Amino acid sequence: MSRTYRFGEFRLLPARRELWRGDVQLSVPPRAFDCIVYLVEQRDRAVGRDELIAAVWGKAEISDGLLAQTVLAMRRAFDDTGKEQHYIRTVVRFGYHWVAPTVATDEEPAPPVASATSVEAQPAGAIAEATAPAMEPAPARTGSRRGVTVAAAAGVLVLALLSGVAWWNTRLARAPAPHAPAATTIALVLPVEVTAAEGADWIRLGLMDHIAARLRSAGLPVVPSDNVVVLTGAARRTGGGSAAELARAAGASLVVEAHAERVEHYWRVRVHTVLGRTPAADGNGEADDALVAARIAADDLARRLGYVPLAVAAATPGDRSALDALLQQAEAATLSDRLDDARALLARAPADQRAQPELRLRLAQIDYQAGDFDAAEAAFTAIARDVSVEQDRVLHARALSNLGVIAAMRGNNVAAAGRFDEAIALLRGQGAPDALGKALNGRANVAGAMDQTELALQAFAEARTAFESSGNLLALALVDSNLAALDMRRERYAEAEPVFQRAADRFATFGVHAAELNALTAVAELRVALLQPDAALALEPRVRDVAAQVSDPARQRDAELTTLFVLFANGREQEIDPRLAAVLDAAVREGNRAAQARAHALAGHLALERGDAAHAADEAAQSLALFTAVDDQREHARVHMLRIEALLGRGDRAAATAAAAELATFASRAGSPAARMYADFAQARTTSDDEAAGTWYARALGEADALRIPLDLREVATAYAGWLIERGDPARAAALAERVAGFAARDFGSALLQVRVQQSKGDEALWRNALARAQALAGERRIPLALASPPTVAASR
Repeated sequence: MSRTYRFGEFRLLPARRELWRGDVQLSVPPRAFDCIVYLVEQRDRAVGRDELIAAVWGKAEISDGLLAQTVLAMRRAFDDTGKEQHYIRTVVRFGYHWVAPTVATDEEPAPPVASATSVEAQPAGAIAEATAPAMEPAPARTGSRRGVTVAAAAGVLVLALLSGVAWWNTRLARAPAPHAPAATTIALVLPVEVTAAEGADWIRLGLMDHIAARLRSAGLPVVPSDNVVVLTGAARRTGGGSAAELARAAGASLVVEAHAERVEHYWRVRVHTVLGRTPAADGNGEADDALVAARIAADDLARRLGYVPLAVAAATPGDRSALDALLQQAEAATLSDRLDDARALLARAPADQRAQPELRLRLAQIDYQAGDFDAAEAAFTAIARDVSVEQDRVLHARALSNLGVIAAMRGNNVAAAGRFDEAIALLRGQGAPDALGKALNGRANVAGAMDQTELALQAFAEARTAFESSGNLLALALVDSNLAALDMRRERYAEAEPVFQRAADRFATFGVHAAELNALTAVAELRVALLQPDAALALEPRVRDVAAQVSDPARQRDAELTTLFVLFANGREQEIDPRLAAVLDAAVREGNRAAQARAHALAGHLALERGDAAHAADEAAQSLALFTAVDDQREHARVHMLRIEALLGRGDRAAATAAAAELATFASRAGSPAARMYADFAQARTTSDDEAAGTWYARALGEADALRIPLDLREVATAYAGWLIERGDPARAAALAERVAGFAARDFGSALLQVRVQQSKGDEALWRNALARAQALAGERRIPLALASPPTVAASR
């Protein structure tokens, strides 16, 4: 079934990219068509300019001229005009809203012109296009709230754990292939099926990784082994895992299976394609050693696929078979998350093997993954000292990159930046894209933490390119998460939301629950700030299910608090009280100051909503006492504003004025545009001079417009409009209310502002319509009695 939208004499078929007027198919420029589809699909609300750009262009900025031309092309398709706006309404200083009455139906798609070839039967080049996910390049970006800054910082560390290729196998991966077929193909090597052989438990993952490394050294891009382990594990838990499903999830176009069998005194290994090539190709190898047999089979397959394997002499100088086998067994244990077994295995190696740089690097990596950062730092430092650039450029760079990770984790951003820069310079042009991507991602996160935005954007973009070339989609999801976190920190919420959503979906595919939870809670909070509370609430079941699979208490508290804020935004207050008490109690026991600060802030919002201004002021003060310098500056400023509103609500203007001065001091120190906006807003709310208040309101409104965060705009517009109405200027108040009118269909605060404005204008019919809409959105919230009275009654009071 495919979705069709009908409006007037038009039919829109997004799946077929067709727009019809009666029996005539219209020609619409591609970007204009995409904009039409997005606006129609989001027709129950106004869409911000930035959100539309992010959804259609995937960029943070395009020129106003290009957007205007696209909107003009859209309107021309419907013979609409900027004056009439029967289909696309311009929401002043915000964006656009699809306003034509529209009916959506599901219809059977038209039969294909020719019968489609099954995925299994398509050639490798075709499969690449059919199965690769839509990982379109996103503009570089990152973020701003407590949970997201944790995710962004963790991105540096988590990426360091994604080995992609065994450390010791990188000497194969970075060698340039003498020849590669023209078509772009990414292979997925599955865990090896092993016929029972005593003492060979490591072969299932160890040979998988070795086969992948050999194919990669021949010039065939191969999905990193850790991605495969995570994907197949997630597939087992959900009952899926067909070759086609795994290929789609990994972005692979070719799937390779392998079987290893112990026959008398030798090993027999067979590798063969099961998806992506017709006819199938296979490779066979026999040898006394399992690794040698796997290498022979992998090289045989590479030749049959049109690649030239790396010469064995170049790959393994000297007699390395024992060391290679040991390292591969350790890698298999690491991929299975058995770090103690991997460490014990390497520790038992003979002294001459333990002195080898590859083994030392692997041990240091295991120490890091196990949380022994001091030991890991000492080991990486020794390796960087002992292995010169001339001896092994890539291994030296990996040691430096890991030192950068540890420095960043410890908050030494200057040292981390230096280490990452050294590593990046050494890795460029070395045929080690995964290692380069990790160093670039680390450098980008450090640059973001140091407010070097342009450098962060450039490094993220390069990291994305590197990971795309290595087929590391899990790392790409982490880059997406970090980019979105940077956007949040830059207060570009509309751009961040779809990128976080994409990252969350990718993490879900891989079953990486902690990262998925971070991304989902960010999406929920962004939707609340974008005045999409119902869309945020729709995530609640998924957030709850994922949180249940995460063992980290801090992440669980963060997810629960986000859910409670979402419930508050939807007017479901009775559900909040017992859960808020429980999460605050747990946060106190765990010493989680960030969670305590958020819990007290929510308690303050609840108290103010219920008319208990004194309690709200107390809760806000407790929240402010728990904030730290590294917490989200916008949220910090909002809690200051909550305290000011509570003090005004209890009639203590002097205390509110003093609190506004504290907010101004905080804003000047923080340097955040959002903090400055709330500081100016606070001045408008607390001054007793009408002329000064008007100036402060106008300034705060301009700053809120520039921020393009609808929640902030609604806060200022609501207070400013109320101030104007009190001074007998309903016309200007109505103009202010128009700025958030596009959100009134789904946001209670915006709907309530329309009620007040229509009441002040004396139009009872419009007032009743606005009141009905606000009542539908109220949930358990009360409509103020003053607004529930018809205009004539209200005017007589």
